[in-house]
Amino acid sequence: MSSIDQGRKPPRFGEWLLRSFCSYDFLNTALWDLQELYELNTQQKGRLKADILYLKEVFSIIYHLYTKGKSQYSTNLIAMLKINIILAFRSFKKDKSYSILNIIGLSSAMVILLLTSTYVFYELSYDRHYEGSDNIYRVYKSVNTIDDTDYRDAGTPGPLAKAMVNEFPEVLSVTRFIRYRNILMETEEAKFVEPLVIPADPDVLDVFSLDLVSGGEEDFLGQPYTAAISRSVALKYFNRTNVVGETIQFQGQLPIQVSGVFEDIPENSHFKLDVLVHFESVMEVFGQDMTRWNNNPYFTYIKVKEGTDPDALEFKLPQLREKYAGDPLDEDGQLYTYFLQPLKDVHFNQKIEGGIARPVDAQRFYIYLSIAVIIMIIACINYINLATARSLIRMKEIGVRKVVGARKVNLVFQFLTESGILVFTSLLLSVLVANLLLPDLARFVDQPLELALNSPGFWGILAIVGIVLTLVSGIYPGLVSTSFKPVNALYGRGIAGKKGSAFRNVLVVFQFAISSMLIVGAIVLGKQLDYIDTLNTGYKKENVLVLRTIDDTIEENLAVYMEELGKVPGVSTVATSWSLPTNITSNTRANWTGITDPERLPMYQLGVTYDFFELYEIELTAGRFFDRTIPTDEQAVILNETAVKQLGWESPLGHEMIVQGTKGRVIGVVKDFHLKSLREEIEPLQIILNEDYAILSVKIGGDLFETIKKIEEVYQSFSPSYPFQYRLFEDIYDEAYTAETKTAQLTLWLTAITVIIACLGLYGLAAHRVQHRVKELGVRKVMGASGISLIVLLFKDLLKPLVIAFLLAVPLVYFIMKDWLNGFAYHIDMDSKTFLISLILMLLIAGLTVSHRTYKAATSNPVDALRDE
Repeated sequence: MSSIDQGRKPPRFGEWLLRSFCSYDFLNTALWDLQELYELNTQQKGRLKADILYLKEVFSIIYHLYTKGKSQYSTNLIAMLKINIILAFRSFKKDKSYSILNIIGLSSAMVILLLTSTYVFYELSYDRHYEGSDNIYRVYKSVNTIDDTDYRDAGTPGPLAKAMVNEFPEVLSVTRFIRYRNILMETEEAKFVEPLVIPADPDVLDVFSLDLVSGGEEDFLGQPYTAAISRSVALKYFNRTNVVGETIQFQGQLPIQVSGVFEDIPENSHFKLDVLVHFESVMEVFGQDMTRWNNNPYFTYIKVKEGTDPDALEFKLPQLREKYAGDPLDEDGQLYTYFLQPLKDVHFNQKIEGGIARPVDAQRFYIYLSIAVIIMIIACINYINLATARSLIRMKEIGVRKVVGARKVNLVFQFLTESGILVFTSLLLSVLVANLLLPDLARFVDQPLELALNSPGFWGILAIVGIVLTLVSGIYPGLVSTSFKPVNALYGRGIAGKKGSAFRNVLVVFQFAISSMLIVGAIVLGKQLDYIDTLNTGYKKENVLVLRTIDDTIEENLAVYMEELGKVPGVSTVATSWSLPTNITSNTRANWTGITDPERLPMYQLGVTYDFFELYEIELTAGRFFDRTIPTDEQAVILNETAVKQLGWESPLGHEMIVQGTKGRVIGVVKDFHLKSLREEIEPLQIILNEDYAILSVKIGGDLFETIKKIEEVYQSFSPSYPFQYRLFEDIYDEAYTAETKTAQLTLWLTAITVIIACLGLYGLAAHRVQHRVKELGVRKVMGASGISLIVLLFKDLLKPLVIAFLLAVPLVYFIMKDWLNGFAYHIDMDSKTFLISLILMLLIAGLTVSHRTYKAATSNPVDALRDE
């Protein structure tokens, strides 16, 4: 020890370091020797050198403290951890049901979280794989021709792309697409019907970063009548990828040379580019006018400079149209107004119609993820409930450990160790189960989902999740269980206070409030989808075959072809229409003699052949249908009931209307039928006679399978080069509601899992209360109480938080589901019956959950409860 007075205490920080890292003697000696050395250096070498030497010695002591203390601390920590693990496994072995319940609850919640997050994050990753995706935008327009300010459409005019490049220096490159479906592609060896062929500008590589397999960037669609194909298409057509220079016959009439092969575009793209052809040369062959500003069949994508303000660029687009299209900005607004949409939003924006692919509702993905997170929270609450309930059994164990010297931090660390073992065991089990279930989920949602098991980041995130869950689910039980006095613990008292009970009640209320919301939501969702399925759409969809062909021979001989189809045994009716009844999109403005332009009514328009109404069994309310024997019907018009109401005509029959520049008269009114999805109201519709081929429908009156085979024979006699393709109208109708149906099924599964996991928490609360009141129940039985009265007594305690949870959930779920139902033009009404069923179902589930525990406690021998005091 130094000659400095040893009666003085070392500084407070030194005392803290001493207790934390090493022996008291070392630090005490070092600190006072350092002080003596500093005073000596100050006298001999001056204050500055003394300060420098003092700092040097301080760092030396800190380093020594760190190395010596780290070694001692690590040794102690490892020893304590080893002991805690042994104690944890002894505890698990002693109460196997506790361990099994926790592992089932936590692993089930983690499986749901893994599956849901994998699906949701895959959907949210759409179009983000392109280089510079944050600077890529799709141009879309609003259309003012039908007085619908909310109508948005993805189609744009041909000259827009070059005008943007010429006028706006912030636009780096632009590419245009147009889609052709079911195109015949022929090689020397075989014929293929390609479901989607995309004419595109050569600048497509400057906008979208496609990885080339063969061919150079300078040759990629660089010349007229060239094509670029994906790796999978190259293998399908030629069984190899080095195919640059090969020739493909496009639509049986246009030879196109392959100029490049690119890697398959990932599935998480809002469009699928498998076959690209040189844009302008194909447009020229098919007679597309690319100079007209009012012709809008093209999709325009732009890439802008880094840091470009899209709002500022969008603000200049009206001036662009005024300059190039001669469409001035007057008081009525322009005919079309252009907007920019970020590429990452294209997959999710359902308000913009007519895109390359159908967008999806992003809201449901956030709902899935929210439910999964809630399930995980409920699982953690379950663990807390079960752990604190089990603490009653372990009170004496904890009291003994405290008496023999265990500190609170050691006991909390023991609970964290037990929690960590359960959490990480559940985590590893959940990865295994999720990996087994993921292929089924991928098939259900029709997406290529997979866990990133080879990614260090995946395991790093899991480790972080495990640590967080360990802390969240382990700290509270540890603190509560170690907060009572050892004497009370040895007498069996400690954590049975009202405060702890109230907190557990809050947790149960939260669990069952969420469960009640999900139960009500699942019931409403199921009832609405059942309502849609049974709603009278105004037309019949059963036994209707929808035929499409890409062969011009069919269109040139359409009347003869339809006549031959009508002769097939089992075919009752044949008709064509511009659109199917599920999706009528052609729109115009009603026009009749003597009208002024402001009075013209926005109206949808449908061209059909004579037997369309009979085929879909659309009802007539006034007048008649088109008649082949009346020549003037070629200019006649049939209206729906909504059109008559909005036109204000009490007697519509005989009114003269002008359709496509030709005068005709209204000859009939049909009963309203749905023109689009049931989410939308029925709009005014005018139906005209038009035999131009679009979609051909065939009503089957006999055996479906045999009739289709005979229809195929007729088709092959007219079009031997093209494969026969058909779809059932029922399937097309159902596709419109596929998203809602899958949402209902996923919600039902998630609701069931949520309720099951919540029931584990309820079981934990029941176990806690039964254990706490076991002696009370024994006394009551000795005094003559029946088993039934004891069961009622125990269940009454649990009934109150469940009813409170339901009452809290009702207003919230009511407004959420009401908002969702308002998205449908035709929907069910939520009534008290729905909520009553939900309450009964929740109470029944809760009753079954706790019945075993309460029955066992109520019927046990009271002597067993009273003898252990």
